[in-house]
Amino acid sequence: MLRRTKVLLLATALILTLACVPTLGSTPAPLPTFDPNAPLTAIVETANAAATQTAVSIPPTETPIPATKTPFPTATATMTFIIIPPTSIVPPTLIPLGNSNKQYDCQLLGTEPKRALQPNEAFTAKWIVANIGLANWDGNSLDYSYKEGEKVHINPAYDFPVDVAPGVVVELKAEMLAPETLGNFVTIWHINYGKSSFCDMTLNFTVQK
Repeated sequence: MLRRTKVLLLATALILTLACVPTLGSTPAPLPTFDPNAPLTAIVETANAAATQTAVSIPPTETPIPATKTPFPTATATMTFIIIPPTSIVPPTLIPLGNSNKQYDCQLLGTEPKRALQPNEAFTAKWIVANIGLANWDGNSLDYSYKEGEKVHINPAYDFPVDVAPGVVVELKAEMLAPETLGNFVTIWHINYGKSSFCDMTLNFTVQK
C-alpha cells in the first residue's frame, strides 16, 4: 500500500515537472534584427521632415527671371559721297595802279559812302588813294583839306595819318554832316605838301528820305 502511494506521488511530480518544461518540438521566436543604418536613416528622415516643414512655413518668393539682351544688328559703315558743285568765286575788281613821272601824284581808287544819306545825317567820308608818284608821302609833311564844292565837313583839314611809299594805298577819312535839303551833292578835297597841293579827291553823295 505504501509502495503504491510513493509511486503515485512520483508520477504526479513527474507530470508537474514535465508540464513546467517547454516543449522541445516548438521553434523559439527569432530575435529582432538590428539595422546599423537605422539611426542614419532616422536622422535623414527627420532632417527632410524639418526642411519640408520650413519650406511650407516660408512664404513663396518670386524667382527672378534673368533679363535677356536682344542683340541689335551691327551697323555696317558705308561711305557716302556728296558731290558739291563748284562755286564760282568772282574776284574783286582790281584797279591797276598807274605810273607817273611826277614827284607827287595820286590815283583815286574808291570813295564812301555809296548809299543814300538822310537829311542832317552824320557820316564819315572815305577816299581810297594810291601813291603813283616818285616821291614818298611823308606823314609829318602832308595834310588833306577841303578844296571846293558842298561845305558839309565838320573840320576843313586833317593831318596825314601815315607815310605812304610809291605804289602803296592809303585810306583818308573826314567827318561830315549831310545837307538839310534833298538832292545830289559833290565835295572836293586835295592833298597838300608845303604851299602846293595835288590829288583832287571828289566825293559824290545823295541825300533823300
